[in-house]
This record gives sequence, C-alpha cells and structure tokens, in this order.
Amino acid sequence: MEMITGMGNESVSDLLRSAYPSARVGEPMKPLDDNDALRLVVEGTVSETGTEFFRALVRNLAAVMGTTGAWVTEYLPEVRRLRSDAFWLNGKFLQQYEHPVDGTPCQAVVDGRRLLHITDRILEIYPNDADLEAVGAVSYLGVPLIDSDGSVMGHLAVLDSKPLPAEPRLISLFEIFAARAAAEQRRLKSEHQVRTREEQVSALLESAMDAIIVLDAASAIVRVNPAAERVFGCTSEDLVGENFHDFLTAESATKFETFVNDLDLQQSGRGQLWIPQRFTAQRWDKSTFPAEATLSRFTNRGQVFRTVILRNVDERLAAERRIELLTAEAEYLRESARDSTGMGEMLGGSPAMKELFESLQRVATSDATVLVSGETGTGKELIARSLHDASERRDKPLVRVNCAAIPGTLMESEFFGHERGAFTGATTKREGRFALADGGTIFLDEVGELPLDLQAKLLRVLQEGEFEPLGSARTRRVNVRVVAATNRDLGAMVAEGKFREDLFYRLNVFPLRVPPLRERGADIALLARAFVERFARRMGRRLEPLSPDENRRLQDYSWPGNVRELQNVIERAIILTVGSRLDLQRAMPESASPVPTPLPEGSPSDGRILTAKELEALERGNIERALAASAGKISGNGGAAQRLGLAASTLSSRMKALGIQRTSQ
Repeated sequence: MEMITGMGNESVSDLLRSAYPSARVGEPMKPLDDNDALRLVVEGTVSETGTEFFRALVRNLAAVMGTTGAWVTEYLPEVRRLRSDAFWLNGKFLQQYEHPVDGTPCQAVVDGRRLLHITDRILEIYPNDADLEAVGAVSYLGVPLIDSDGSVMGHLAVLDSKPLPAEPRLISLFEIFAARAAAEQRRLKSEHQVRTREEQVSALLESAMDAIIVLDAASAIVRVNPAAERVFGCTSEDLVGENFHDFLTAESATKFETFVNDLDLQQSGRGQLWIPQRFTAQRWDKSTFPAEATLSRFTNRGQVFRTVILRNVDERLAAERRIELLTAEAEYLRESARDSTGMGEMLGGSPAMKELFESLQRVATSDATVLVSGETGTGKELIARSLHDASERRDKPLVRVNCAAIPGTLMESEFFGHERGAFTGATTKREGRFALADGGTIFLDEVGELPLDLQAKLLRVLQEGEFEPLGSARTRRVNVRVVAATNRDLGAMVAEGKFREDLFYRLNVFPLRVPPLRERGADIALLARAFVERFARRMGRRLEPLSPDENRRLQDYSWPGNVRELQNVIERAIILTVGSRLDLQRAMPESASPVPTPLPEGSPSDGRILTAKELEALERGNIERALAASAGKISGNGGAAQRLGLAASTLSSRMKALGIQRTSQ
C-alpha cells in the first residue's frame, strides 16, 4: 500500500508512522457490547451522505471492531488501484490515501470477490508491503463492495496491531458496515449516472444541428437550443416567451394548430407527428424559408409540453448538393488512382496483376459468383472488397465469414441464424450472416473448410436464395452475391470426396487466381515503398527511400507468406531502424540472407561471372537432377523441393518458368 505523493517531503511510511506512532503504545481498545455496537452502526451516518458518511462509517467501524484502523475505498479497475473515500487510523483521518491492489491483502478481496480475514502475522504473508510494516500491522479483515451488476465497486477493511480473532459476532457487525458502505457507493454512482445523462441531454440539445423549440400548452416558447437561434436569426431571449405562431406564416400557423389537434387525438404512446416540407416558417426579420419538422408531446409534473424539431430545407438541399459534388470528386480520384496503380486498395503493375484487374473490372458489375484462389497472404479479402465496392451493391453490407474460424457446432447458426431456444444457450433470437448480407455481398473466406453437411445447405442458398434459421419452420429469402476464397485445391478435394462437386461448380462460376508475390516482379518494390510510407507515417518516422540493392534483395526472396509477409518485414524493419536508413538486414528472414555455398556441378571454377543464360541452364540442370533423384516427386519427404531446400509451390513456379516438365521414373 502507498500514499499519494504531494504531501511534502515525508515518505509514505513516515506519514503512516506519524498517524500511528507505535503499534504497541497504549492499551488495546476494548470491544463494545452488542447494543453499543449496533448504535454505532447507524450513529453519524443516518443524516450524512458522501464523504461525511464514509468518514463517520470508518470511525465507528474502528470503534465497533476495536481496531486501530479502518478504511473504505473506491476500486479503479483501469489502473488496479484503490482510492480511499475515508481512512481512519489511530484516532485521526488520513487524507488522499491511495494504494495498489496487487501484492497486498486487498488483491485477494478484489480479485476473489470474497471476505478475507488474516487473524495474525500478516507481515509474514505480505513481507513486501512497506505500509503494513510501517504501521506494525498484525491482522486484517477486508470485504469487497459489490455493485448491483455484480462488479466490484470498492473495498472495506480494518487492520490492527494485535491479533483479530475470527469471532462470528465481529464478522457479522463488519458485514453490516460493508452493506451500508456498498449502498452509499451505489447511491453515489447512481447520482453520478443521472448527472451524466442530464449533461449528455444538455450537450445533445446544444450540439444538435436542427432547431429544437419547447412549447407550453398555449404554444408559448419556453426553451430553445442554439440551432434555433441560428435558424430564426435572433437570440434565445427574443424567442422565449413569444408565441410560436408568430414565427410561422398565417397559413402554416393554421396548419400547425391542425397538427397539434391531431397529436392530442392520437392514442397514448404515439406522441409524435411529421410536418411535411410545405410547412413555412419565418425568421425574426420576417423573411421566410421552407421547413420540415416533427411535433411531439410530453407531460412534466402534470403540465403538457410540445417539442418542435425544425430544419431549414434550403440548408439540407445545399448540403445534398455539396455531398453530390464531393462524391463525384472522390469517385474521380478513385478512378484516377485505380488507373495508375491497380484497383481499390490493391497495388500492382505487373502483367499478372494487370490481367487480374481486368478480370475484376469485367465481373464486378455482374452478380456472378466468384471463386478467388491463391496462396495465404496474397490479398484475397482485398479482391472481395474491391468486387463489392465496384458493384451495384456497394451501398449494401459486405459481410465476411471466416469458415475456418467458426466451430463446426456453431457454423449453421452463424450462417443462417437461430430462434430463441433452438439449442442450449440460445437465449435470444439471432440473425445469421446471410440475413445480414441481404442485398449486399457475403465473402466466404477459407470456403474449403466447410463441413459436408453445411455444404448442402449452402448450395441451396446459392441456387434458390432461401434457408430456414435453426429452430424455425419459416423460410427466409435473401438476395446475396457470394464471393468465396480458398488457398486449397478444391478440385482435388472434390476428387477425394471432401468437397461437394455440385457446390464446387456453383462457386466456380468466375474463377480468379491471385498470383503469389514471387510472380509479380517489380510489384515487390512498389508494395514495399507503399508499406514504408504507411508505417513511417503511422510511427512518425522519416526514412530514406529503398535503395536499388534493397529492392533487389527483396525481389530475390521467395516470399512464402506473400504480401502479408512483406508487410510484416517492412513494419519490423522500421521498428528496428535507428536513423533514417531502413534496417532491412535484421528484419529479413534468415532464409533470405545470402549464405556462401559450394559451386554446384557444372559451374565455372575460375571464379568468372556467369551470364543470365548460363545461370538459367545451371538452374534447369540442378532442378532436373533433383527430380530424377526423387523419381519425379515434388513435395513431401524425399521430394525434389526438400532436396533443393525450396517450398513445393516455389519449385513448381520455377519449373513452369523454365519449361521443365514433371516426369516420373
């Protein structure tokens, strides 16, 4: 435990010792009899609230318990500390006392949410608590103060310089004090919440863009917000007390009274009406403007009031024109950026990416189901987002479902929703992902992980656009575009019986393959530069551009983790960098570091530099020898990829680039 600083040059222990000079001075306080104890439970707290209540409470608690100290605190969970509302120690109050929870007896009380009684030798249990040692504490009794929602609000405790026996009578009295302390803390918390809500309502009125006018039963203005002053061109003093009819044209004043009468005739619980745009108001200078408004009614202390929320339609139309202009400008900028660097958030100028962007633009405006395939980290989710943003469904939701992250037992509920009581734990009705995506797009990431039984139900949604939520006999119809993604070979899974063939062909209407990073050439430098700029700006760093050697080093690495791995490497390099030159050496994977190796068979022994054609022939011969040694096997134990120290996908890519055909012996 510790004291808040700012009380002179005395240490926490000095302050406690000054309040409690010696744990052994004087005779121990004698316990009170039951009548006196119960009297002290309420004495001094009946007419007090807040701070004075807590001061009386802890003083009387120490007297009842016969202890040298008692305190009540508020728990601050964000910083794991207890701040005292009142602390009585050896006949006087300590001010502004605060101490940490961890490493003290209070930790067991707060975290365990239980009463803790240490009858003797507390310093042997908590030898590192300097404040306990300073006051010569021997015993401790503490209990949490629990809020109505079950959370810990605070803590009530006593400590003594002598053993504190576990007497049921004392424990019962202590719990009575705790109940009163908890009730007062709950009351104070409730008051604070009420004040906060009142402040929020006032702030809402003050910050509202629409004019808010409160009228009494005779239509006299009793309250306005700042927006009303702006709309009517005058001050609140000019408005309050005036009849609202004076701020309407004669025709609109008559219509307003009709709306008031209609509102009064409505059934109880329907206390609002919409006043359409033909409603005309006039400012303080008698100039008019078209307006739309809502009229509502409420009762306060038996008096009827009406609230008019009014908006100048001219301002709304001007705002709509500005929004249209900004939207057109933003769309133009997006199109310009898309033409120069790629599509949406994706960057790329390599032939493989240009082909992908062209395919995206063709299919985006249709409702065709798209199957996106590619290795992990290539940006399949960005493809789905770009498809959605470029489609007619862009104003509707894009709902993402990671099929690999949802437990099999919950997957059907996640997809199609459930009714209350459909299964154990279904205490409320819940909408599924397909219902949430109605009118928009659903992105099924890692679709190859779907269990077979759910594949059949997914097929029905794709074919017929309907499903039944769990526990419901009602059929829901939805209009959803499906974009699926996988890093697995679904065709091979179909052959193995792990994926439904009919679902595969239903998903594979328009296949898109996202090329791995190693096939994108100069895109690696483009992406690296973009990541450097992004992370440097986020971290407030100024860095030099990547050098040609650094770009070459990035391009020479195979990037098995693709764009995600490149992003992580760049972020790691910026964190490790001291100065302005990016520390790429330490951030790159060990497998990317150049390691001297013996020259392979067929390479020149005189140290001369090989030409590009010689290097290609050398690589082709090396791969062919590895394939021959592994009997044409590429992946797995003993495969050519393992012999060459490459990923199987990397070897396949190099074989394709070099025109090497896979043969078996």
